[in-house]
Amino acid sequence: MDPATRADAPTDAGRDATPGGQVAVRRAPAAPGADLGLPKVPARAPGSPRPVPTIGEPVLGEPVVLDPVEPTTARPTDPDRSSTTAFPPGVAAKLGSYVYLLVDPRSGRPFLVGRGRGDRCHRHLEAARCVPGPAEGREVSSRFARLDHIREVEADGRAVRIDILRHGLTPAEARLVEASVNDALGLGQETRLDSQRRPAVEVGAELAKRARIKRAHPMVLLRTGAYGTETAYDTARHGWRIGQRWVDASSPRSPRWAAVVAGDLVAVVYRIDSWEPSPATPDRPGAGRWSFVGVPDPDLEGRYAGRNVAAYLGHGAPNPVTYVWCGPHWVNTAR
Repeated sequence: MDPATRADAPTDAGRDATPGGQVAVRRAPAAPGADLGLPKVPARAPGSPRPVPTIGEPVLGEPVVLDPVEPTTARPTDPDRSSTTAFPPGVAAKLGSYVYLLVDPRSGRPFLVGRGRGDRCHRHLEAARCVPGPAEGREVSSRFARLDHIREVEADGRAVRIDILRHGLTPAEARLVEASVNDALGLGQETRLDSQRRPAVEVGAELAKRARIKRAHPMVLLRTGAYGTETAYDTARHGWRIGQRWVDASSPRSPRWAAVVAGDLVAVVYRIDSWEPSPATPDRPGAGRWSFVGVPDPDLEGRYAGRNVAAYLGHGAPNPVTYVWCGPHWVNTAR
């Protein structure tokens, strides 16, 4: 039958001519719920509450408006350990910047010191439970050693203890406390501040005034050893390897004073009267070594004792014997 004679054929008003003589049919959009087998939406009076659809009964024609959801910073954690991975609400804001310790409950000894804000101290525990251990193919390295320590403690059925050392600090104060505790406990962690832990004598020597030996004071620096070594006359004067040309007290090139040095500090200054061969001892051969004979010089000792002479000793391992202003052509000056 001719399509034009069909009862359900569209009228010319719904036809558009297309290339090739074909006819495209335009259909009016269906009303909500029409011909779809869905219930129609009843009209809602202004100000009336929005009807709540039941499950499986979609409502058409009404835009769906969702209530705003408050942003959250919660992190997925193990439900069994949730109480150990966060502070109670409002506590983090009161702590400010703080310094904390992770303590091994089996020994009671800290194995990590850190600083941070918020729940920073708890993040180590979360990382230890998320980062794969060596058994999963990761090589053991110092970077993850503390995470391995946490896993080891928890594998024994214990919980790592977190101690807060100081809180309510500024970021600069927290960095200083962290570095100080790290040095005090010898944890060997890298911090933003270089370690300053050293013996007091070394710090004192470094901060001591630098010696400026005058040209009119040709002397030999005799370094007995590290800080605290014996500098008494009967011990310090023996066993020095001195060149033959320097032991002639009448020569203008020979040193007139001997400064006994421990570490980098001048301990005492002696006026040299003469040199004599050193006696041989079981721990020190006498051949080729000399001993000076002299008396303390109060004037030069007051000028140079307690002063740092590291600039004259040179870099690396210092030579036990250093000549200063001995000459006329041999001149050592501070570097």
